[in-house]
Amino acid sequence: MPLCFIGGGNHFNDELQPIYQRLAQYLKPHHKVLIIPFATEPAKYDGWHRTGIQTFQAFGIDHVQLLPYDLSSDDMIAQINAHDVLYLIGGRPDRLMERLHTKGLVPVLQSFPDLMIGYSAGALAFSRDCLLSRYDDYPQTRVIPGLGLVPFSVDVHYHSEKDEELMPLSTTTPLYAIPDGAAIFWDNDKMTTVNPITAFHNGNKERMP
Repeated sequence: MPLCFIGGGNHFNDELQPIYQRLAQYLKPHHKVLIIPFATEPAKYDGWHRTGIQTFQAFGIDHVQLLPYDLSSDDMIAQINAHDVLYLIGGRPDRLMERLHTKGLVPVLQSFPDLMIGYSAGALAFSRDCLLSRYDDYPQTRVIPGLGLVPFSVDVHYHSEKDEELMPLSTTTPLYAIPDGAAIFWDNDKMTTVNPITAFHNGNKERMP
C-alpha cells in the first residue's frame, strides 16, 4: 500500500501545495475517498469533512465520505473496503488507536491495499511505535503501539526544540521528524520526501534530503 505521512500545515493557503502536487500522481477523479476522523472529537467531524471535500475536489474527486463512529464494525469494514483512498486526520493518536481497536479495524487497515494518507495524528498512527510528544498536548512523551505499517517512527509538527527528546527515541528505531508543510511518501518500501525533513538514527541527527 502507498502511504503519505503529512507532518501538518494549513489547508487554506499554499503551505500544502507541494504535497498535493505529489499526491496528484496517485489520485484519480474516479477514486472514492473515506475520511477516518476518530483522532478528533465528534464536534469537529463536519469541519474536517468540509475541508476534505474542498481538498479532494481539486483533484477532480467528488466522492468524499466521512466514516461515522456510530456504525457497527461490520458496516465500517464494508465502508473501508468500498473506497480507494483512506484519509486519517489529525487530533490525538491515542484516541485514534483506541477507537480503531474498539471497532476491530486495525487488521482491516493493515491489509488495505491502496493509498492511505495520514495527517498529523493520522501519520503518527502508521508506525509500529506511535509517538505521543510532550510538545503536542501530552504531559510527557510516551510511545504506544501503532498500526505497524512501516519499519520506522515519525514525529509531526517538527521543530528543532524537540531534538533533545527525539534523539534518545532513535536508538532502536529510525525516526523521521516531519515539519508542517512537509511529507514522507512510502511506496514499495521506498521513501521519498516533499520538502526537507529531519532523520534521527542511533541518537544522531541528519537533515533530508
